[in-house]
Amino acid sequence: MARSRFARFAAPALVFAALAALPPPGAGDERVPPLIKELGAPEFAARERATEKLKEIGEPALPAVVEAAASDDPEVRARAQGLVRTIISGARVSKSTKLEMRPVYARAFEMGSPRDEAGRRADETRHTVRITKAYLIGAHEVTQEQYDTVRKRTPSWFCADGGGRDKVRGLNTTKFPVEQVTWFDAVAFCNALSKLDGFDPYYELTDEKREGGAIASAKVKVLGGRGYRLPTEAEWELACRGGTDEAYWMGRSPPPRGANWRVTIPGGYGGDDVIFLGRTTAVGTYKPNRTGVYECHGNVAEWCGDWYAADYYEKSPRDDPRGPDAGDHRVVRGGAWALQSTSCRSAARAFQPPGEAKNTTGFRVARSPY
Repeated sequence: MARSRFARFAAPALVFAALAALPPPGAGDERVPPLIKELGAPEFAARERATEKLKEIGEPALPAVVEAAASDDPEVRARAQGLVRTIISGARVSKSTKLEMRPVYARAFEMGSPRDEAGRRADETRHTVRITKAYLIGAHEVTQEQYDTVRKRTPSWFCADGGGRDKVRGLNTTKFPVEQVTWFDAVAFCNALSKLDGFDPYYELTDEKREGGAIASAKVKVLGGRGYRLPTEAEWELACRGGTDEAYWMGRSPPPRGANWRVTIPGGYGGDDVIFLGRTTAVGTYKPNRTGVYECHGNVAEWCGDWYAADYYEKSPRDDPRGPDAGDHRVVRGGAWALQSTSCRSAARAFQPPGEAKNTTGFRVARSPY
């Protein structure tokens, strides 16, 4: 079997100035361009009317609204910036499953870890990355209940019928993260959720081969669009950091009970104290970071969209990196319940064969609203 290893938001003006490579303004909706012009109309009522209509149009208006957010006209700029935040905020909840997402706005950040960070590995070379477009990312890891609703399947080890049922006896695991899903399963979930919420699928899956109920292999083509997808490794780390540069979003040395991970605390006469739950736990159990994202450290490791390469950071593009073009393993991030906290750091990289399902690996979704 293939080897596996587990491994601040900018001010609004800076956020919008950083956005680049946008689709044509108002693409797909002819109502948008004249409404954008009306944002700077002499009459207050006309400006208000245009603002409300653009708000009603929602996501299809975002490319043009984002461009207007960098306008030289202060009135247009202010209204457009407010509209971007309002429209993106209004897209935070899945219509079909009520899955919650959090907005992450465009900005540059330092990806990877400094040389003196405890637990640092050689593949974490610190480098500057710029995310040029706002995106949405799941506030929580996808739960067993959400996965069953969308895929009509409950594959998890830690559930009433799973191999780890003794660990969760008497517990309601519907809000526990789904695990024992392959990368292909996660991609298929994204497509199915997109269909339920009225979006075109982000991926095309063909030649699927299954082992048990899991998708063990498939040909996957990225179609793009506004549908649900897995976050890129860079998007995941930006969301996890929540504006911090430390090893964990909580700081350089996180509290032992700050996440679902394995921590050994040196003791006195009684010996060392090992904090280890030995299983997953319900999403939302621990405090969220400043992005509003929960359990980005520990609980389950999370599939990302990227192929893994140990030297990728040495040649990564500065803007919107998406990983190597090919590989044998996919990136997983965040560590897991079975790992020491140093393997759950914001910069800690890990990888898994995409057809492998483990009780330490789940995922959270992302989406580009424009």
